Amino acid sequence: MTTHFSIPKSSFIKGLEWCGERIPYPEQDVKGDTYPMTWADDGEIYASAGDPQWGKTFDGLDVEKFSGGPSDYKITKVNHMNDYVGWGGNGPKPTGMICVDGILYLAFQNLRRMQQPPFSLISQHGSDAHIVYADRNLSGCNGVGPWIPAINNIASPMFPGHKFGGPAFVNFGQNNANARDKYVYAVSSDQWDNGSNLRLGRVPADSIMRREAWEWVCSFEPSGEPAWSHDLDESVPILSLHRWLGTPEMVYLAGIRRYLLMTWRLHKDFSPKDGTDLIVLEAPEPWGPFSLVHFEEYWEGKEFNPYCPRVPLKWMDGDGTAGWLQFSGNWSPSGQQPGGPYRSNVRQFRLRMV
Repeated sequence: MTTHFSIPKSSFIKGLEWCGERIPYPEQDVKGDTYPMTWADDGEIYASAGDPQWGKTFDGLDVEKFSGGPSDYKITKVNHMNDYVGWGGNGPKPTGMICVDGILYLAFQNLRRMQQPPFSLISQHGSDAHIVYADRNLSGCNGVGPWIPAINNIASPMFPGHKFGGPAFVNFGQNNANARDKYVYAVSSDQWDNGSNLRLGRVPADSIMRREAWEWVCSFEPSGEPAWSHDLDESVPILSLHRWLGTPEMVYLAGIRRYLLMTWRLHKDFSPKDGTDLIVLEAPEPWGPFSLVHFEEYWEGKEFNPYCPRVPLKWMDGDGTAGWLQFSGNWSPSGQQPGGPYRSNVRQFRLRMV
């Protein structure tokens, strides 16, 4: 495993191996990307797609349900979210989703539209994040929503700027069943593609919508335990890999009592034609320390350009060592994908334990 960065290899998980080929979603008109997802209390997987381009939604984001699966799942749209408008970085893009006590929370970025990213003029976006919520018990039979607050009633982002510009909730199981404590956790890179610094925030599970209740790792004690601050400007990265950190995914694998962190890197800034790398890390705590499980240069081949890896916990085996990866496909119109680009994909994997 040859990498271009220095992270110690894991002494707990020997590696990741694929157990089959990539499976693109078969319905060619169902398009979208990013797909933060959660395993809800009703047993379903809910996700949000960016720029979905189907079912009366053409930009912004929507909310979808992944039923069945993993090799034969069905995507249905449960909320069009047509007041979330704007294409790509000029519109809201989903970054995180979690279900806690039967309530769905959705994090998205770009409330203030396109802002200059910190590391590259051509990288797309990744700032000014906000969270909305929906109580499924109040949604009726037509979907999930309404989402509160309405986007037109949001005066300013909950997390302005890029430091926590794309929060991805750390999922702990169905309806957050295996939560480590009373908090909900979220990680964020500082740029949608090819960011450099990963930050960790947390909030009491009953106060997710209260900005003043959020706090971030601001330093580390000699023991390795983190100190926390309610001031985002005092936060420090829990991981720094210059220009290697795309939109992250972190889940807790209860079967092995380990946190799995997945991220990705474009070989050329915001280019769908030059390939991506997949980076899989693990840690005993959500703040680290992190060690390397798997690095794959030109993940899925240079022509395909996958991104935004996700780990649907519903599709993990009980022992926490085998499951399916869900990820977004090439966004280039010329992308090498049967039936066209810009679709959900899945692939089976297994973690090789030490």
